[in-house]
Amino acid sequence: MSFLAWIDFDQADRDRTRRIMDLFGQEDSRDELGLGSVRDSLSDLMFPGTSTIQTRLRYMLFVPWIYRMAGSHKGTAAARREFARSLEIRLIEALVRGGESQNVIGSAAREKLKRLPSDVYWAGLLTFGIRRFQGSRNACLEATPAEMDALWAAGLPTAPEGFLVAPDSEAVFALSEDETGFLRDRLVQSAPGSLLTLLSRKATAPECDMIWEHPERADWPPDIAKVVDHAERFSRLMHGASLLYNLMLSRQAAEMQGTTKSIWHDRADTYATSIEEWAEETRLGHLADWDLSDLWLLTRTTIHNVKPHSRRFIEDWRDITLRTAGQVLENPDAHRLVRDREVRLKGPKSRFRNEGALMRWSGASGTAPLNYRWTPVVSNHIKDLVYAG
Repeated sequence: MSFLAWIDFDQADRDRTRRIMDLFGQEDSRDELGLGSVRDSLSDLMFPGTSTIQTRLRYMLFVPWIYRMAGSHKGTAAARREFARSLEIRLIEALVRGGESQNVIGSAAREKLKRLPSDVYWAGLLTFGIRRFQGSRNACLEATPAEMDALWAAGLPTAPEGFLVAPDSEAVFALSEDETGFLRDRLVQSAPGSLLTLLSRKATAPECDMIWEHPERADWPPDIAKVVDHAERFSRLMHGASLLYNLMLSRQAAEMQGTTKSIWHDRADTYATSIEEWAEETRLGHLADWDLSDLWLLTRTTIHNVKPHSRRFIEDWRDITLRTAGQVLENPDAHRLVRDREVRLKGPKSRFRNEGALMRWSGASGTAPLNYRWTPVVSNHIKDLVYAG
């Protein structure tokens, strides 16, 4: 069966092809090689309470304000839940009316929104110490109005006058000075030694694509600097494995096309060039003196479980990278390691073994270097604090 053989068929098929080809031009951060436990451990150590689906920091206040309003609503717990949802949908409209054109959760889905801001920020509210109870959103709305204040941190700023009350009410992401002070205090109390807390108290928010490119890095305390150093080394090392994975799949897809030149041949050439560039840019000494045992100890201080087979894969990939001086492009050991890893994780759904899974592949999986939520999430949060008031 030839790959993408339907390319010459009807308009619907051609549209589908274009959508797939569009994906080829986008970097992707999906975790195809099982690196998520290490990535998330380092992310949590640097930026606790954040997640990749957060957008702006003021949602950390929007959600408590909405749940306080819903908690004081008369009626059953079910009625309060419905009211809370209606307020979260109303928040979308208020932000748009307030002039916010980006980072509005649900701006496209509106009333059909399934993943509400409260769902996105609920865990972070607990980490920040803004939410003082361990329960779910539903449990929160089962509290009596008299119990509602005890569920949230003391000093929680009050919502702006008329917040989501009038049909034409507006909301913005800009924090007030009081709100900024509260959030900074919560970070100091809940995560005093984190990089997020350190950056939250700065007067500037420098632009950088990766956290290790931050211009003030040399001045950070040793414990923070150590975590960032692990994050940089891990991102740089494993980026090569991710590129090789994409190269191998592209070559396999190209082989299914036979001798006919296809987009998969072009894609394979692109990945080969990227791997060569990665090899040239990789500082082998930076990997050779890297204490991986210290990284594994750090991950154990988080909720994420880095399994033994994941540690072995990472250690073996480093060994191959050092042994070949980064020349993994045609190295059989490197190819075998990446293939075996994906097969172990996906089993019968492995793209190396399952032709259907390969045919459904977008052409780009995990191609973006790990940035640990820094852009755009955490950098936006820092800017919200620095440019508040």
